[in-house]
Amino acid sequence: MRVIVLILATIATMAGTSLAQEDVAHVKYRQKVMKSIGAGMGAISDILKNGLPLTDNIGVHAQSLELAGSLIESAFKAPVSAGHTEALPAIWMDWAGYLEATRGITMLPQNPRSGDAL
Repeated sequence: MRVIVLILATIATMAGTSLAQEDVAHVKYRQKVMKSIGAGMGAISDILKNGLPLTDNIGVHAQSLELAGSLIESAFKAPVSAGHTEALPAIWMDWAGYLEATRGITMLPQNPRSGDAL
């Protein structure tokens, strides 16, 4: 009987560790998706704020934002809000509202040439 209890306890511990590792992996992936969006927005902002002669690049950055934005739904589908994350549980309490709020990023113009197009 003791052996069975020890085996079950070991299995439960291993399963819990595996789930915790999966949660950490989900959070890290989400953070990378959001950082890529931030990088694209930052690049566009740098071009416009500093008057850089790179306005032709804005379209490429907008496309990268659109692509990264299309990953938000799958990246946040797993309701992980514990651990080192800034994701609030409210995301999953109002999933439809959250998705609606993030849809704007996938609706950027395909080929903007200036800040006016954004």
